[in-house]
Amino acid sequence: MTLSELAEAVGAPGRQIRFMIAEGVLPPAVKTGRSADAYNEEHLVKARRYMILHGLGMKPAAIKVLMAFDEAIPIYQSTGIELRVDASIDPTSIDIDSTLKEMSKALLNYTRKR
Repeated sequence: MTLSELAEAVGAPGRQIRFMIAEGVLPPAVKTGRSADAYNEEHLVKARRYMILHGLGMKPAAIKVLMAFDEAIPIYQSTGIELRVDASIDPTSIDIDSTLKEMSKALLNYTRKR
């Protein structure tokens, strides 16, 4: 995909994509010819993750550090419990009710073992 296609897919201007590449958050584009660049699924997943973290109010420097160490997106953190979502999962595909039930079961099971 081209820079403009990647930018459109993640809802960011092309200059934001170039910034992410310059900061090392995204890998450089794949060269396909003399002046043609191409972006792939890795670029798409990482750029989407960056934009989600940015949308959560994180600063670019914090996002860069977080993305260097982990692939998940932190959604909730309190009292030593953290909820993280795999960046490759489409948020609209999450069955929230089912997930909450499974999380509740897991937490109850964990606390009973103590």
